Amino acid sequence: MSSAVLAPTDNLLMYGLTGSGKTTQLAEVIKAQVAATGKPALAYITDWGSVGPLHALRDAGKLECEEFRYGTDPFIWIDSAVQGLRFTNGKWVKPDHDKFCMGAMESLTGQGDLVLNALGHQVADGKNVGGNAMSAPSLAIQAQGYVIRIPSNSPTHYGMAQKHLLEKVWQAQLLPFPMVGTAQEDVQVPENRDEQGNLRAGGVALTVGVRGIIGPNMAGHAMTLQLGKYFVFCFRLKQEPTAAGVEHVLLTQRHKDGLYEGLASNRAPLGTKQKVDSLVKPADVVKVLQQIQAARAEERQTLGGVK
Repeated sequence: MSSAVLAPTDNLLMYGLTGSGKTTQLAEVIKAQVAATGKPALAYITDWGSVGPLHALRDAGKLECEEFRYGTDPFIWIDSAVQGLRFTNGKWVKPDHDKFCMGAMESLTGQGDLVLNALGHQVADGKNVGGNAMSAPSLAIQAQGYVIRIPSNSPTHYGMAQKHLLEKVWQAQLLPFPMVGTAQEDVQVPENRDEQGNLRAGGVALTVGVRGIIGPNMAGHAMTLQLGKYFVFCFRLKQEPTAAGVEHVLLTQRHKDGLYEGLASNRAPLGTKQKVDSLVKPADVVKVLQQIQAARAEERQTLGGVK
């Protein structure tokens, strides 16, 4: 067997716009980890638009998965997912975690959407969620004997969702196998405030030299600058136009993108001869993870075999 591309305590976040290749690269990581361990992976899916590569792995016996379906309580579903539970015979039960080589969350943005939608529906049902219900008005459509409630969210809801989901990220990282999550790309525009915290005209902090920061989106903008630091690895995927069409690109270190700056980190050991690419064309997450594991092995050897 080949070497595992993720150590048991590793966790990886891959983010990018729709079509950037997140699910495809996730499937490649799963294939590599399964080939190295002989064990299947376990995935929890809340985004269904591009799960074809994951379903192919499921059908090949390399992946077991739980897929959220509308009408299920999102809080219970997410809480069960981060504990690595399986839905069996109408209830969530704990499987033998030793049988899995890794876990996957596809995606954190999808989980954020579910939580925000659930909070908005509670407001639409007349509940004062977060003490700020009036700033999240609901719309009730009544026609032909039907009542359809359209939810919305207050700023308080975003803070609640972010704190709740961040705790769930931490909880998932306690599972006894490496975790990989995906997320949509977001742009956070730094605010230009004075010493008293008052917002100046213009809105963009020109002193940082960029128009905005590109990062992962979980539930609103507030976590965009922070979420990556809670993962061992945080990689960005993007598409770039070429003469033949488009090329998928992987970025593993903080980088400039026009007038923007993209967040990423491979946390590769310093001072090793093993190169870890910060830019990979075409995108190949497995290649970078193999480079990181080789650099780690070199570092351990340099330190006298200390693990």
